Amino acid sequence: MRMLIILACILILQACSGPSKEELRRMQLLEAQRAEQAALAAQKEAQERQIRIRERLQNARNAWKQNTQLSQSQTDTLFSNTSESSLSADQTYYVQFDLQPAKYNYGQNKQSFTIVGMRNLPNSKVYGPLFPDEKAQYQPGQLAKSVLEFALREETEINRIGQKVLRDRGQRWVAAVLNFKNYDSLVNQNTTGDEWYWEPGLFDDVSWNVAPETAYPYTSERLLTLQLGLRFCLLKDRCYLRSDYRKHPTHAMRAEVISVLIANRKNGEVLAEFIRDKE
Repeated sequence: MRMLIILACILILQACSGPSKEELRRMQLLEAQRAEQAALAAQKEAQERQIRIRERLQNARNAWKQNTQLSQSQTDTLFSNTSESSLSADQTYYVQFDLQPAKYNYGQNKQSFTIVGMRNLPNSKVYGPLFPDEKAQYQPGQLAKSVLEFALREETEINRIGQKVLRDRGQRWVAAVLNFKNYDSLVNQNTTGDEWYWEPGLFDDVSWNVAPETAYPYTSERLLTLQLGLRFCLLKDRCYLRSDYRKHPTHAMRAEVISVLIANRKNGEVLAEFIRDKE
């Protein structure tokens, strides 16, 4: 009986003393394997990210060189009942918008621009159905996302002073995207520094840190164009929305910005490139 008590005490002492040397080695081996697997996964993800960036960058440059743009027939198809069968949600479609220069800012040594054909909707409850707040799914309330509208087609007319304007109650067809100026979803590909950057406010969209004499040839003739690479969501029950903007019926569809390229339309010179690095 005394021997059994002694053996029991020994076992209890061994249990209290922690894992054995063999168990420690096994735990260390498992931890090393997990660390190695995590490092390999991170390396693979980084390689895939770089491949995505290179491919999207090359596609954007090719589209600019070849002047490949979303056609009128493709725009009509986007908002038709045959969009899912006729177009691809995995393909990038390119649209161009003019950049309108602001007055040069001598205090901050920058030239700012606004994107013609884009509307900025901060905290947009209208687009809540297209861009729901995932964090609010299980609690009351919803935080409205900041959204940008890019006009793909509008019913316009020429006014008395020769300007193209929206027709009275004319319809609009737009691509709605999350505000990449605020959400930092695009990676700047400028290899000479961060001379170009997005302005988060409502009045300016993008700025160029450059001397006034450098900016002047581009701004005096309004030579700069922004090429937008878009990937459209084609699901009819989740990605389309109808609303009104100043009594103009607006047909919107959700899209993702894959690339942004800023270039000189006169000689083709590319000045800035931004690429989405996520899937």
